[in-house]
This record gives sequence, structure tokens and C-alpha cells, in this order.
Amino acid sequence: MTGYQTLRSTLIVVAVLGLIYLFALTINVWIVLMIAILASSSLRPAIMRLHRNYKLPLPLAIFIVYGTMAFITIAMLVAVLPPVVNQFAAYLQNDDRLANRIIVAQSWVERFFSQNTGSEVELDIDPQAIRDSVRTFVTDIRTSFPTLISDISNFLGDFILIIVMGIYWITSRERAEQFLVDFVPLSRQGQARAILDEIEYGLGAYVRGIVLVSIIVGLLCFTALTLLRAPGAATISFIYGLATAIPIIGGLIGVVAGTGLALLSSPSAAVEVFVVTFLIQQIENYFLSPRIMAKSSAFDEILVIVFIAMGFRLNGITGALIAIPVAGTVAIIMKHLVFEPRKAQVTPVRVEGGILLQSQDLSEPQPPIIVKPPPH
Repeated sequence: MTGYQTLRSTLIVVAVLGLIYLFALTINVWIVLMIAILASSSLRPAIMRLHRNYKLPLPLAIFIVYGTMAFITIAMLVAVLPPVVNQFAAYLQNDDRLANRIIVAQSWVERFFSQNTGSEVELDIDPQAIRDSVRTFVTDIRTSFPTLISDISNFLGDFILIIVMGIYWITSRERAEQFLVDFVPLSRQGQARAILDEIEYGLGAYVRGIVLVSIIVGLLCFTALTLLRAPGAATISFIYGLATAIPIIGGLIGVVAGTGLALLSSPSAAVEVFVVTFLIQQIENYFLSPRIMAKSSAFDEILVIVFIAMGFRLNGITGALIAIPVAGTVAIIMKHLVFEPRKAQVTPVRVEGGILLQSQDLSEPQPPIIVKPPPH
């Protein structure tokens, strides 16, 4: 190896390491960009339908779709958050009230199980210990309140950035796609463009599947709790539907959060919420999610569960959320670059008297193989 080749290889290695280091430093920006692309991919079909079918200008179509989503989100937050905020604000101002709620709930649970099991049931939690724990919890919340405000501000900033990036992605998608396609040889550019389009469609379908599952379980929960006249049905249903978007453990989080929130109102309401959310979770886990996610990701139901479990095992909630998009992207690339070319190499052709297996690999032509039926 000459000195020039050594220098060239060294510079390439240093450049690659520098890019990796830069990527690690700006990982949050890339995560926000990925979320923005996922969101815009899920909304792009509706935007393009308005643009092509109804001849609306692209900026106007984007404004209508994003504006509608923003209006729905804000309306739901306005309807759901104020009752929860007011309730917790009252508990923060008077921690004895929250402690008394928990003590009453403990007594109700002990009495309920004692009456239904025929034996004395005691949780053995000292009321004073409950008061001390609640007082410590409220103090920690008050102390961390400035940090909480900062976190909320950062979240709102990232949310606005996601919307802006998503809008720019839709408007500049063709240029970005052409930029990526230019790295591919001319003979492969059509295939590369088809791969990118299919990946974007798969990502959008995956996000729409998650949203659809969340909406269905939220509506089921709201309908059941409204019929049972449970307090805070809208708030509990919203929290439960939102938690369901988290694969595998989202339903469990929704059950615990909803039951705990109902427990602050009354123990009987907590039992109702627990039963309703637990039953809906079974429907979501074994019927809704596998079927809807399998349809949106083109995977079999069992593969959806396996991929989500693998992602959760590797990187927790984040891994579970991106497991299906990553698996779908890899499957699309493998289909175009491996499976379809292999199928094209050998194509069975029926002829009279047997089947002619003809190789279509021009680099290594093979003689045809004729499989004749046995003589009668």
C-alpha cells in the first residue's frame, strides 16, 4: 500500500468517526426529525388527496390537514386536562385530603375482600405512614415544579419543531428523494425510488394503525364508563387511549393510571374502571393490535408480537415503538434487493407434457430441465 493510499484510508476512517460523533451529539435532533417524518408520512395521503383530487394548492391542503389535527388535539386537551389539573392542584394545596382519600380506599378494599372471601383481610399499612408518604410526595412535586415547567416548555418546543419539520418534509420531499436517489447508479434509480416510496407508505400506515387502535380503545372505554356513570370518564378514557399507543406495556400503564385516578374519586369507581380497562386491554392485546398492526405493516399477527417484544427487550419503550417500522423497512429492502431478483432468475413455465424450469440468469445460462410425467 502506497503512502497516498494509507493517507486516503486514514482520512476516510477519521471522517466516518467524526460523522458518528456528530450524530451522537445531535441525536435528539435526529429523533425529532424521525418523528416528524413518521407524522408527515401518516398525513401525506390525505394532503395529496386534497391536492390532486380537489385541485387545492399544496400549502392550502397542508394547512387544512394540519389545522384539523391541531384543532382536534387542542379540543381534546381542553376537555380532558382541566378537571385533572384542578383535582391535583387541590391535593397539592392540602395533602391531608389526598392522604385521607387513600386511607379510605384502603379501608374499603379491606372490607370488600373480607366480605367476599369470608376471612379477615388487612393490608397492614399504617395510616400515619400513608400521611408521611403523601406529604413527602407533595413536597417533592412542589420542589420540582420549576423543573416540570421547563420540561413542559421543552416538550412544546419539540412539538412545534416536529410540526414545522413535517411541513417542510412534505413540501421538499421530492427534492430530498432525488438527493438520495442520485447516490445510486442510473440503472438502479427507478428501483431506489420505488423502495423509498414503499418505505414511506409503510411508515405512514404504521402510525395510522397506532392512532386507530388508540382511538378505538379510547372510545370503547369512554362508552363503557359513561354507561356505568363513572366519574371522569372522558379524562380516564383519554389517558387510557394515549397509553395504549405504547406497545406491550401501554395497556398496563393505562389500567394502572386510570384505576389510580378513579380511586381518588371513590373506591367503587376504581373497581369499575379497573374491570372495564382490563377487559378492553385483553381485546386490544389479542384482537385489535395484532390485526390492525399486521394489516398496516404487512406482517403476520404473530410476527408483530415477536418484533415488538424484541424491540422492547433491546431498548425498552423506544425500541418497541420503532420495532415495526425498522422491521418493515428491512423487509422492503430485502424484498426489492434479494427476494424479487431471486424469483426472477428461475420462473416455472408450463408446457405440454410436463413443466419447463427455465433459468433467466443471463450471466450463467443453464440448460432447461424438463420434468416429464410418468408413463401411463
